[in-house]
Amino acid sequence: MRYKCIVSYDGYNYMGFQVQDNEPTIELYIEEAIKKMLGIDVKIYPSGRTDRYVHAIAQVFHFDLDKDLPDNGIKRGINAFLPDDIHIMDVKHVSDDFHARFSAISKEYRYYINTGEYNPLTIRYMPNITNLDVDKMDEAIKLFIGTHNFKGFASAQIDERKDTNKTIFDAHINRLDDKLEFVFIGTGFLKYQVRRMMGILIEIGRGFQNKELINEVLEKYDPKISHKVAPGCGLYLYKVNYKDE
Repeated sequence: MRYKCIVSYDGYNYMGFQVQDNEPTIELYIEEAIKKMLGIDVKIYPSGRTDRYVHAIAQVFHFDLDKDLPDNGIKRGINAFLPDDIHIMDVKHVSDDFHARFSAISKEYRYYINTGEYNPLTIRYMPNITNLDVDKMDEAIKLFIGTHNFKGFASAQIDERKDTNKTIFDAHINRLDDKLEFVFIGTGFLKYQVRRMMGILIEIGRGFQNKELINEVLEKYDPKISHKVAPGCGLYLYKVNYKDE
């Protein structure tokens, strides 16, 4: 039986999603919780991996069991062994051909910036950056829309065999009182891609760069040009979309 799970987490206390040796990660805690619940080792398969400090509103993963258990029972059982900053939101049976990563048709990330007074209660969840020219950022963010080679916005250590061509369907900014919400919806995103795109947008908003730099990075595929990486704490995996939903 294959189970699809939706998990929400505060990523501030973790070294990212993927298991790393002797480091606290989201994947490690979920697999340990499942083992405590069932008494067996179970491998989970996520829709993608988030970096250190990055949060998730609705990350998706799946796993297989050789027995049929009630969805709500699995949800309650896993949550009973998870820390308070990780929570399974939903569990349901899916067909064997469903894959959390390969069945996804698009992903949505959102990035938040506090543009008002410094707030010690939110600094773990959005950076505090003031005096931004949001109109210039709004013009610049539209340049990401379309199909491009985003190698220049990816980690410099990215596997050369990885396809770096991605399509962004929508990219826009919502103004929410003293916060800015940056929305990115696309087929998929490379490691550091959203944070590097945000890094350039912040530089543009601060008047240190102009929007033409985005086109230069897209044309030259050089991550050294897009060297600014926005803080991970402002980034949220907001939603993963699938064909039949």
